[in-house]
Amino acid sequence: MQRKFTLFIAFLFLGSLVGTAQSASLKSASPSGAGLLELNNDSWAFYTDEENKVYYIDFESLSVNLSNISVRRKNGEVVMREDVFELPVNTIYEIDFNQFGSGQYDIELRSFTGVIRRSVSIN
Repeated sequence: MQRKFTLFIAFLFLGSLVGTAQSASLKSASPSGAGLLELNNDSWAFYTDEENKVYYIDFESLSVNLSNISVRRKNGEVVMREDVFELPVNTIYEIDFNQFGSGQYDIELRSFTGVIRRSVSIN
C-alpha cells in the first residue's frame, strides 16, 4: 500500500512539473506563434561595447536556460555556434565580433522552448 501511495505522489509531482513548464513556455511565446521568446529592447540581457565590437549576454537576466548560442550573417551563414547548457546561470557570455568583420548579424539564443534573436550591425 505504501508503494502505491508513493507512486501516486510521484506521478502528481511530475504532472505538476510538466504543467508548470508548459505554462511557462506558453507565457514566453510570441503572439505570432512563431515560437520566439520575447526580448524587448529594455532587456538588460544584452550589453554592448560598440567601440570594441563586443556583445555581452547576461544569462541571469534571461527567464530561460539556454542550450546554445549562434551568430549568423544575414545570408544565413553560421559564423559561430557554441553549446552553453552546462554554463552556470550567472554567466556573462562574451561575443567578440572583431573576428567576423563588419556586416549585419543575427545573434540566436536557443533554449529548449524557443529562440531569442537579436540583430546587430558591425561597422
